[in-house]
Amino acid sequence: MPGIATDPQSKADQPEVEKFGCTDESVLSAQTAQERSNKSGGSSETNGEEQGRSREECDVNFLKTRVDETFLDVPKAAVVQGGYDFDEWQFWKKDDLHGPPSHEKLSNPEAFTWAGDVATLEQSLFAEGVVLLGTVSEEWLQQLECFCASTKFDNVLSLGCERREDGYAACGEVLSGPWASWMKALKHSYGYASVITAFPTDGDDQGWHRDTPDDLESEDHQVTMIIYLTEVSVSNGATEFRRITSKDEVSIPGPRGTVVAFESSRTEHRGLANRSAHPRVIMYIAFDD
Repeated sequence: MPGIATDPQSKADQPEVEKFGCTDESVLSAQTAQERSNKSGGSSETNGEEQGRSREECDVNFLKTRVDETFLDVPKAAVVQGGYDFDEWQFWKKDDLHGPPSHEKLSNPEAFTWAGDVATLEQSLFAEGVVLLGTVSEEWLQQLECFCASTKFDNVLSLGCERREDGYAACGEVLSGPWASWMKALKHSYGYASVITAFPTDGDDQGWHRDTPDDLESEDHQVTMIIYLTEVSVSNGATEFRRITSKDEVSIPGPRGTVVAFESSRTEHRGLANRSAHPRVIMYIAFDD
């Protein structure tokens, strides 16, 4: 079972990332699922001037929308460290053996194993803002790869610091199945899903933030599942959290299949820079109240 790594010293905050309603590991979290769905065929946007993805400019957000498999008005990115193409590399391209996904298997709640007593995990989540929730099966992860390989993204967002987020709006709801009943009991419903890839970099960590338009704690509480699609460690770009009550700064390393839940609209968090030689990949599945 993965453990929790605590950072006893607070690192210097980086320049705050200008947001499209979010930063770090989320896509437009302040918008409703319907609003995001309406944007799925929209035009390419930028916040401020279009800039490169160098270390000095790692606070630049860049939104791209896929239309008929073409990125509009998007300059080709340079190859990042390790020879990975920032725009093209995907975690599921390791083979060409993907068949169509089984929606029944993806939505099966039995694919998820709780890390402990559900009531105790809930208490930890809402007291401290983050909890190690459990694990998903390898079969579910393979079905997820099939889904991603066969389903177009609704939007693509460059988060800066060599991080790319590939987002799903309404079509990603099937991925929420293992947690849908639990979230419904907590009066939350599916918001969005996205794949976040942290490429190798010698740049800086992201700045602390919440996934709200003004970066302040929101009364509209959003709970986000983080599913580890690769092993996640402090050295390869884990998400770091600042616990709500204790104010401890922690990350939760773990193997592929680990699931972490956090209150993304309340809990300050940031993505650590990936200092390893390979991309780190996770999936976000957000639920709004």
